Amino acid sequence: MARATRRVRFLAASARGPAALALVALATSAATAREPVRPRMAAGLPPATEAAEARGIVVLRPPRGGRARIGAATFAMGSTELELLRGFAMCRREPFGEQHDAQNEAYCDPRELQSELPRHAVTLSPYFLDRTEVTVGDYDRCVSSGACGAPGYPRGDARFDRANFPVTMVTWEDASAFCEWAGGRLPTEAEWEFAARGIEARTFPWGEVYNGHLCNHGSLAEDSTDGSDGFTGLAPVGSFPDGATPTGLLDLAGNVQEWVQDRIEARVLPSGGVITGYSAAPVTNPVSTSGVGHYARGGSYRTGSHTMRAAARAPLISTTQGDYIGFRCAYDH
Repeated sequence: MARATRRVRFLAASARGPAALALVALATSAATAREPVRPRMAAGLPPATEAAEARGIVVLRPPRGGRARIGAATFAMGSTELELLRGFAMCRREPFGEQHDAQNEAYCDPRELQSELPRHAVTLSPYFLDRTEVTVGDYDRCVSSGACGAPGYPRGDARFDRANFPVTMVTWEDASAFCEWAGGRLPTEAEWEFAARGIEARTFPWGEVYNGHLCNHGSLAEDSTDGSDGFTGLAPVGSFPDGATPTGLLDLAGNVQEWVQDRIEARVLPSGGVITGYSAAPVTNPVSTSGVGHYARGGSYRTGSHTMRAAARAPLISTTQGDYIGFRCAYDH
């Protein structure tokens, strides 16, 4: 089954002239649900937990269900110039990192990362966040109640329609409707990023060093899926406990990108250029409510290593029903 998906590409102003605002249509096809044998040891990690338990060692794992409480805090949101360069370098190391598409546009364009600038202070009130992405089983109950629209995949399709898979092919409106039905809401961008980065402003949910065995990632290549993490398609939620945050939040990097509340707010510069980055001023509980489309966060099984960074932002058309897009919910109490 092939499904056309679309994303919005925002180009920030460059030294060579005003910024361009372009809409790019991308066609993707659903991934095969084959699951190769997962490595028993991830590079740089202790031996597999199974081996540890066999020796009588008690291994603590984060809970896979429920919600985590995130306390009030002020943190540094966004990226520095140096972090942006590191993200661009990660993109360039992907198989297509130094190539151009059919429109002669670079697959890795540093201007596309500039929406992460500048790093700025954000103060958040306490909130709760789902430990895992919303599953197919959970979402089906909302569909049965009449509160949510059906996802875009055919019923019974083993690549997507499994109770413990994250639900995919849902629009932003459907994701928002589910969270309201569940007594919550979609998280704001700031809430999502703080949950992934913590007060330490981690680069990845688990720490500073990228490890492809800690998330269900893809690749910037002819075949966007990548089985080196153990899955060539979707993975059951919580399949990567070693990639959890210190608060026990799972899959904030990879598996599926996650819808957030914020709209894509483009600001017009005095020079006439358009930029989608943040304001440098400190803010409290920010959320963008005007603009076109919405952001998704966290990378997916179809995207490369640079998108697994907690600061990475993906602008999307709100009606997109991608097989790589899901969500989780936030709650005020």
